[in-house]
Amino acid sequence: MKCFARGYKLAGACTLAMVSMLAHGAEAGASADELLGDAQRLIQQIDAGRYSAVWQETAPFVKAKYAENGFESGLSQLRQVVGTVSHRGWSSVTRLTYSHDKVVPDGLYANVDYTTWRTDGQVIYEKLSFQLGNDGRWYFTGYAPRASQNVASQAQVGR
Repeated sequence: MKCFARGYKLAGACTLAMVSMLAHGAEAGASADELLGDAQRLIQQIDAGRYSAVWQETAPFVKAKYAENGFESGLSQLRQVVGTVSHRGWSSVTRLTYSHDKVVPDGLYANVDYTTWRTDGQVIYEKLSFQLGNDGRWYFTGYAPRASQNVASQAQVGR
């Protein structure tokens, strides 16, 4: 946007227009804070056993692969592996672009990894996976608790 202005009022309006363009023109899914907020809300829903609420925020390709009751049952079984949580914190956020993959549709994906301390003192790792939708929202695609931070669990709901 070219913005040449004489006078403070017009310069102020041009600055406001440029800031607005930058805010609205930012790449969808660019905010790690937004993704972390979504992940925190979903992991709280998983902790509370609100699997139908998680289902509502699941990516369409996952919904097409799993029946709702099977999805909820699988998520419940995986969450039981974690046990009683003392506290947790996110340890990494990874963004991935898939194209021409046989398993997942093309697009931008992200993983949020948590380090979780159980009440018995053991540490477990939990990964929540997301797909960026065409509407700019992150949609849940998978959950994988595991004993080691560097080893992906074979058992995972979704992707």
